[in-house]
Amino acid sequence: MKARIFSLVSLLLFLFLTRIHGQTGVEDGSRYGHGEDSIRCVTNLSLYREYARQRDYKSAVRYWRIVFRECPQSTKNIYIDGVRIFKYFVEMEKNNEIRSQYVDTLMTIYNQRIKYYPADKGDQRGRQGVDLLRYMRNEGIKYIRQAYDYLLESINIEKNDASLAVLATFFTSAITLFQNNEIDEDKLIDDYLLSNSILEAKSKKSPGDRTIEEVKEAQDKNMQSINLSCDKLTAKFSKLFDEDQQNNSNLKTIVEILKAMNCEDKPLFLKAAINLQEQEPTAELAALIAYQLFDKGEYARSGEYFKQAIQLENNNEIKATFYLGLAKCQYKLNKKPGAREDALKAAELKPNWGEPYLIIGQMYAESVDDCSDLCLPKAVYWAAADMFNKAKSVDPSVVDQANKFIVTYSGYFPNKENAFFCGVNEGDTYTIKCWINETTKARF
Repeated sequence: MKARIFSLVSLLLFLFLTRIHGQTGVEDGSRYGHGEDSIRCVTNLSLYREYARQRDYKSAVRYWRIVFRECPQSTKNIYIDGVRIFKYFVEMEKNNEIRSQYVDTLMTIYNQRIKYYPADKGDQRGRQGVDLLRYMRNEGIKYIRQAYDYLLESINIEKNDASLAVLATFFTSAITLFQNNEIDEDKLIDDYLLSNSILEAKSKKSPGDRTIEEVKEAQDKNMQSINLSCDKLTAKFSKLFDEDQQNNSNLKTIVEILKAMNCEDKPLFLKAAINLQEQEPTAELAALIAYQLFDKGEYARSGEYFKQAIQLENNNEIKATFYLGLAKCQYKLNKKPGAREDALKAAELKPNWGEPYLIIGQMYAESVDDCSDLCLPKAVYWAAADMFNKAKSVDPSVVDQANKFIVTYSGYFPNKENAFFCGVNEGDTYTIKCWINETTKARF
């Protein structure tokens, strides 16, 4: 009896020891496995890595597969090298069926790394989505949907640390899904807001980074191309605005997106822009507000924002456009002397620009009832014509418009007979009084 027990115990001990010496890493959760299996793992790991270093991926893959299956926690290099190996196979393969199988393996590599190294999930889902879209975007909408899900998962994990490649690919896939009725307009706007908020955070961290700007520009262009409803956008953003009308981040999002979508004429844009300008004043935003108010006929308020834009702008040519905007406000408010002063400042800052002189000429012509003398009531048109001639002399682009004005208003010049009785001959100097106060030459 004792002998039988001893034999049974010996058998169990032998089986236990055999099990220990014959376990792979995938079986017991260890890094390399145990016994002979650990030796097998380390040997194949060494062999595949040597071939991989030489970029002999065809020789490397047979040893790599053993390590990948049997000791998946031995090193992260299994997954780094595995991705490199199978990307090579995908890119070299011409047969679509085999190529698709290689892509499946590539996805399996990413999934297994996430399984054994869960802390890498955010980064790996992003890379997985980018690669799936790169290789399978033309193979059916299901692949785009799967890539989109991977990328969204990555962004939700990585948040502001999501890579630019992931953000760009994510939104490209969102646009494609929208165009194929896989997601609706509300979801697309949510995706745009998500991506935009991360790009905004990256811009704050790395101001002036051109790559970030390019991704944002491409994203905005994609949104513009699908002609989303401004009403839909403003309805969605009105809730955001109402939550906190002084929230700088929300205001910036509303202003930038409505501007990108050409929805500046919506009341929400103006409200958000004015609040944002109070907190973060910029020349560009002040000018946007000024133009919007001008279009609404609020010329006094428009002029105040043009003044802000002038104070904040350093580029003289851009500043000149703001001075002209201010001149137009003054003109509309019938403050012609001030309007002329601002128009001349615009012309001084941008000497080759004819438009300021066209506006001054129009103001002169419109002052015929206010600035005419009794003897030659139409002489004011001489001064107007001087400005139109000045405009075309400095700026070839306004020649046609200037000539039209000259033809129109020269028809109202005084005639020679009337001028003779006033003691004025052709070519004589003549002063237009009133606010114009210009010296001109008589012509009939």
